[in-house]
Amino acid sequence: MNKADLTEALAVRANIPKVRAAAYINILTETIQSALTGGEKVTISDFGTFSVSSRKPFQGHNPKNGTVIEVPPRKIPVFRAGKRLKSALNI
Repeated sequence: MNKADLTEALAVRANIPKVRAAAYINILTETIQSALTGGEKVTISDFGTFSVSSRKPFQGHNPKNGTVIEVPPRKIPVFRAGKRLKSALNI
């Protein structure tokens, strides 16, 4: 399922126009992104938690020529599924 499919599903289930459904999805994703950028966790009850994890710098190798490269530290988004979502997947 991609963003267009999600928009369509929301529009049908909520009985709203696709344009409004797309706007709601954009608001939700932008709000989550903003919170994560600000260092906050986002918890959606029974669904899961979005958070940010830090990766340490390390030495990697260029697969083309084998030279050593320094990979800088970085932050990555992490999603941890909630209890209800986990149980729904394992029925």
